[in-house]
Amino acid sequence: MRRQWELLDLDRTKLARQDLITFEHFLKDALSPFLPFKTYSLYFPQSLSAETAASFGPDLDQAAHLPEEGRVLLPLAAEGELLGIFVAKGVRMAAPRTQLAALPAAAAMCLEQIRLYKAAVTDQITGLFTLPGLTAAMEREIDLVQDRILPGSASYFDPNLTGVRGCFGLILADIDFFSWVSQRYGFVFAESVLARLGRDIGRECPQGGLAARIGDDVFALFLPGATPARTRETAEAVRAAVKRLRLEYGVTGETITLTASAGFANYPQDVRGGQFVAPVAEQARIMLKKAKKALSAAKDLGRDQTMPFSRVLAEGGMVLETLPLGRVTVSLGKSVDAEGGQRFLVWSPRYEKTAEIKKSDDRRLLGRYPTMIKGELALMDVREDMAFAEILHTSDPSWTIDPGDRLILAPDAASADDPCAPGNDAARPPRKEAISGLFGHRDFPRFLSAAREGVPRFCLVLALLPDAPPDEVSRPGRHVESDIREVAAVIKGLFGPGAEGGRYSTTRLVFYLPGREPAEVMEPLSDALLKVRERLGIEMAAGVAGYPFLTFSKADAMENCRKALDHALLLPTPPRIAVFDSISLTISADRLFALGDIYAAMEEYKLALLADEANTLARNSLGICLAKLCSLPQAKAEFERVIAHDPKNAMALYNYGCLCRRLGENALARKAFQRCLKRNPDDVFSLLRLGRMAEEGKRFADALKYYKRAEGLQPGVGMRHMARLAVKRKEPETAREYLHQALVHDPKDAFSLSLMARLYLDGGEDPAIAEAMARQSVALRPERKEFWGVLSRALAAQGRTDEANAALARADGAA
Repeated sequence: MRRQWELLDLDRTKLARQDLITFEHFLKDALSPFLPFKTYSLYFPQSLSAETAASFGPDLDQAAHLPEEGRVLLPLAAEGELLGIFVAKGVRMAAPRTQLAALPAAAAMCLEQIRLYKAAVTDQITGLFTLPGLTAAMEREIDLVQDRILPGSASYFDPNLTGVRGCFGLILADIDFFSWVSQRYGFVFAESVLARLGRDIGRECPQGGLAARIGDDVFALFLPGATPARTRETAEAVRAAVKRLRLEYGVTGETITLTASAGFANYPQDVRGGQFVAPVAEQARIMLKKAKKALSAAKDLGRDQTMPFSRVLAEGGMVLETLPLGRVTVSLGKSVDAEGGQRFLVWSPRYEKTAEIKKSDDRRLLGRYPTMIKGELALMDVREDMAFAEILHTSDPSWTIDPGDRLILAPDAASADDPCAPGNDAARPPRKEAISGLFGHRDFPRFLSAAREGVPRFCLVLALLPDAPPDEVSRPGRHVESDIREVAAVIKGLFGPGAEGGRYSTTRLVFYLPGREPAEVMEPLSDALLKVRERLGIEMAAGVAGYPFLTFSKADAMENCRKALDHALLLPTPPRIAVFDSISLTISADRLFALGDIYAAMEEYKLALLADEANTLARNSLGICLAKLCSLPQAKAEFERVIAHDPKNAMALYNYGCLCRRLGENALARKAFQRCLKRNPDDVFSLLRLGRMAEEGKRFADALKYYKRAEGLQPGVGMRHMARLAVKRKEPETAREYLHQALVHDPKDAFSLSLMARLYLDGGEDPAIAEAMARQSVALRPERKEFWGVLSRALAAQGRTDEANAALARADGAA
């Protein structure tokens, strides 16, 4: 019986110099039992001196020992070719002759293990990574990103300090109707097409990214540091590359063209709530599922297009089937952040085309049909991958909503409170449901619009029932509507006459309480939730919003109530009830900030401060928004207000120090960072900031103390800074050792990659390796002018003058 590893086609898997860098951590760990050392480095010489070549032997199977320097030089060779040299430093050998004789065999064994692993994670048809390699890379990146992002709304992420951009993109591309190729031309030809597609798609993967084949005709691109805009650009480049491809079937001479559909998701922009605190491996699978959802939406909407996950909810839904009683199922679920109560406009793709009308005189008139909205629906019962919805109204009773119709997310305010919307039948009084005694989805907005007129104050309560398990509609022997009826009766009974309730979704009930203020509502509402738990065993949550509040209108109360419920769901213990207030506004603003809508987030932070001037979280976050918009004096003023109110607020002190640095006020910055350390001696970021300031002042000894202290608190974070300091102190060997450790900890550290490339060039080593590292650094941080300069040097060292000049031109255009 053949062993499993013998089933791998190792002839297709060759080791290259870049593999030594990729698997450096494994190489170091594998060699250390055979060769104990203190530090190490990798060298990639362009050629060997005669003395070194003689010490390695004609077959590169001997190690060189330099006892006076405490070093061992171990050649790393594969198939007779020298890939690099492993330099072990601080070596003490008890039996040098015996150990030196065994080291080349140990090195060969390590390289063979690397080759086996590379073969195992490489697709043999395309040469790209497989799914396990992709998920492993994603897990490493998620761990690094989370390690660098400070928790809470008041974080101040600084990529120049940490070396990590704090985001990445994942693209999935599916070849449209590819099964047709294998059916018509055979599997062997189809595999040759996949191999060509793999090469072309791999070329579109930026340096530092990873391309993989994860299904028959599904390709993935993992892009560390990529923003949503850059991820979309790469996805479009992949689709364009597939469309350019021309393949000839030799038997018949036919030319084959293909198209691709693409979907992508971004981290952490597309991560929600508890997903962000899930285990790293789970988060990687969640991201993969989100990208698959986006890809599925792109295919459902006609193929040959790109869909971001962030737009699936807004424009990627469709009607799956129609049901009795004016209800439908749709393709949107919790997996794309759909929620009960959301409303969608329905349109038909049938008329999204160019109209061509031929007149009697043979003239042809062309025009684009305008988008025609069939009607509107609201989500009632949202499941994981689908939802049940109720049709609220149709534009034309004769034009029915059918399977295949598309959905557009309606603005929150649009139609929710508009009693005059088409089909709402404003003349008919709102009606209650027979079983629950609540107003229905269509009727409660109409009731509310009329009831609140002339009322000087009122409250709304949005109550959430927990979802039933997927495999059961309700508790055994009891219909879910019975639970809803009892919940409604309990809440309305405690609030007395005048309280009215309605449907917001299947699991959300909304109650109108005229003449009440939020403070009056909290105690009876808490009693109501307690009674529901005692009678039905249901743990509910509720959000309360009152009118008047700040400058909000009566029509804003429903949206405010929804934000209060989001606030309630974050409370650690029951009863989970929250009143719409300054904290609710801060939570809502945090979500807008995470989505990149800084201006909208600023408005909500300002409202939060209008409600409570002492809300330091909101003020700190407002300062961060202003800083991101380069309004530095205004941002500084906000941080000063936080510190005046709370002198021990470490986050505000740190942010204030960063602002002072950007404004050139170094004395104030230093004092702020020192106050941070007094408050929290383990504040790694303040230590790095103080180290950088000492380094700039040429106080190298002080800088090294700060960096070493930071490294001791968080391994890996100070290595790049110590390496940079070693270069300034003209200690290149020490710098290389630090950089190797920095890159082992974070292989995507753009600053370490660029500095290592520079050291390789200064040391006269292989410029191709320096080029590979320099390209990774500019791919990760294209705005860094100095990174393009190092890449230009690496290209010039190889005689590629035109490319070097092009890189210099990019350097001149970089920020």
